Amino acid sequence: MIDAIVQKNNNTLTQLGIQFTNLEHPPIKEIYDCMRFLGLPVSDGMSTLIMKADDSYVALLRRDDCKLDLNKACKVIGCSRLNLASPAEFEALTHLPSGAAFVVNPDVKTYIDQKVFEKEFIIGGSGSLSVSNRYHAIDLKNIPDSQVVDIADLKAKQIILTGDTPSGKLHIGHYVGTLENRVKLQHEYQTYILLANVHAYANDYRQFEKINQDVYDVYLDNLSVGIDPEVSTIYLESGIPETMELSSYFMTMVTHARAMRNPSVKEEILYKNLDPTMAFIGYPILQAADILGFKANLVPVGEDQSPVIEQTREIAVDFNKVFGSTFPLPEAMIGRVARLIGTDGKKKMSKSGGNSILLSEDEISLKKKIDSCYTDPTRIHATDPGHVEGNPVFEYHRAFNPNIEEVKDLEDRYRLGTVGDREVKDKLFIALNNFLKPIREKRKYYEDRPEVAKEILREGTLRAQKVVATTLAEVKDKMGFANLLKTQK
Repeated sequence: MIDAIVQKNNNTLTQLGIQFTNLEHPPIKEIYDCMRFLGLPVSDGMSTLIMKADDSYVALLRRDDCKLDLNKACKVIGCSRLNLASPAEFEALTHLPSGAAFVVNPDVKTYIDQKVFEKEFIIGGSGSLSVSNRYHAIDLKNIPDSQVVDIADLKAKQIILTGDTPSGKLHIGHYVGTLENRVKLQHEYQTYILLANVHAYANDYRQFEKINQDVYDVYLDNLSVGIDPEVSTIYLESGIPETMELSSYFMTMVTHARAMRNPSVKEEILYKNLDPTMAFIGYPILQAADILGFKANLVPVGEDQSPVIEQTREIAVDFNKVFGSTFPLPEAMIGRVARLIGTDGKKKMSKSGGNSILLSEDEISLKKKIDSCYTDPTRIHATDPGHVEGNPVFEYHRAFNPNIEEVKDLEDRYRLGTVGDREVKDKLFIALNNFLKPIREKRKYYEDRPEVAKEILREGTLRAQKVVATTLAEVKDKMGFANLLKTQK
């Protein structure tokens, strides 16, 4: 049913000589849902973005498969800052509910990205959530006070997908293994950070209450080390049902024998003494869906996860070979310390092993852990020459003490037997405490504001879902699932 708003828009379009067809559908707020309902690729859709350019507003029309380069758009428009209008600003400006944009908006200057005109017809807004319009793209140049520009980023940022299987609060080994790279690269890459709670259920689904708490702790740890939610997207794995569907298709491509050969799976089964569930055996396949759902180029992971990335690459190669070029081949990125030694001198720091220093460790607990830290068992007296290799105290100094000269001096004197463990540990406490202090403070900020933290997670999960839904639609189209349901014309 065409309402008064749509009819008014129709009259305006007719007067301007813009050819269009009204397409009715159930109420839909997101363009990707509309395209899926219409059975069309995302590249046939167009969004009208109402943006605040410094102190005024503009409309940007861009194709939905094109990223928007805000820096380039600022230069074209001649503004210093460009932000998407808030829902309240949008409604005040357009008198429409968010998501129901007019293509022709007389109150704002309109910029149309030139890539829109690569399509003969394009799907865009009509002023209603229940009606979209099919426009003759070239006619959009008739919009008054409009300008055709080049603002779509043809060299979009590469994509990072990384994350954690929540098993408790993160420790300093996680920082040098993956977190540091996430923080460092988030401004250079389009970054998605996964809270892999479905993976956690594969370990023991009965521990669902603990898993929820672990997820929240891991989430706060990511925020506390410097992940910027305005730049990076943090999301909950279980909030993306499209990932599960994508994983089921990938499972058809991996034999049971290949799944069991994955070293990460075999090592975890032995380490945890598991009678593995099917989900545990298949977790690298779900992880492949996590990664390929975003078409990620780079995956910062711990050293033990490298075989999982290799299996992801195999799945991408096999899919591309059969169905055509679809997925990039993701690269693993190992941190500057591939595997941080535990406080007990064992090869791997882990919370379950009781040999970790948490990122949220308070000063008193940190001091106790450093004081009891394993050093060199062959060194009986402070005057005995000691070993710094494989010594956790020196591993941590090298990883977290920014005073390189102090670290070298301590190592030299330790080898000579002219410094005791007390001085080495006291200086390590100072260095690590200085490193952890701002992390603790930022964590407390979010702990005290759970409504802020949870809203960030909700918004991030919705953003992530849109991306994976687009990938899934492309995969299903290439695999031919829709062919059986198409109506012959």
